[in-house]
Amino acid sequence: MFTINQHSKIAAIIRANKDSIPAIASLARPLEKLKNPLLRKLLAARVTVAEAAKIGGCTLQDFAAALAPLGFTFEFTDAAGYEAEAQKPAWLIHIPETAIKSFDIRPLLAAGSDPLKAILQQYSELEGGSILHIVNSFIPYPLIKLLEKKKAQCFTTAVSGAEYHTWFLKPAEESSLQTTAEGNVFVETEQSFAALCGNFSGDQLSEIDVRQLEMPGPMQRILQYLEQQQDGQALYVYHKRVPVYLLEELADKAWQVHILTYSATDTRLLIFKNFPVNG
Repeated sequence: MFTINQHSKIAAIIRANKDSIPAIASLARPLEKLKNPLLRKLLAARVTVAEAAKIGGCTLQDFAAALAPLGFTFEFTDAAGYEAEAQKPAWLIHIPETAIKSFDIRPLLAAGSDPLKAILQQYSELEGGSILHIVNSFIPYPLIKLLEKKKAQCFTTAVSGAEYHTWFLKPAEESSLQTTAEGNVFVETEQSFAALCGNFSGDQLSEIDVRQLEMPGPMQRILQYLEQQQDGQALYVYHKRVPVYLLEELADKAWQVHILTYSATDTRLLIFKNFPVNG
């Protein structure tokens, strides 16, 4: 028997019994993401049972019933705390409203646009010690992981099953997203992107087009190419959108990712570790 409660991490439950993956996924459509290994890696490690229940719009009792046949015993402790809003951190409570910049990305999502470029731009423009407040229709786990790599602190709360607010506190010592040691993501103009590509000759630059691949095919194809790529070589990628999950995967590695967005459905990436040594 394995005892769990609303504070148990989904990752711990999966480690105890992998059959819990389809059991939890069956509770609600949003939880079906756990069936995807890439998404499961992002979600399970940081999400508790209580948070998963809010995401799925189900109850703790639903979780208990789904996991009981697998040998899990559910302890219903601090039920009132589950219903209450999570305690805000001190940095969010005491900061003046003038230091918080709010950005509701739901209209962009509804229009079919990828909001990541706009989010990164707004974050890069923040003064250190300021906060970017994102309003979304789901918890932006890849964005959280990406900005945590940049030393941002974050806090998320659920207003409803379809509205989530996430606050990102930019470190006081950080002046821009691109100047941190882990700042490996760069948003380029057409001119700067072309100049970067010009550093690589024909045999140093590989091109792939992942626009016709279904998820998670684009990320898998790109990672396959990067595994074979040598120092001084670059990968030019034709993509439909800014690949948030890929950025999270590469955030703590040595790769530089340069992004050029032509339109809502045409994004170019240039990925490399080092410039070639010519001569």
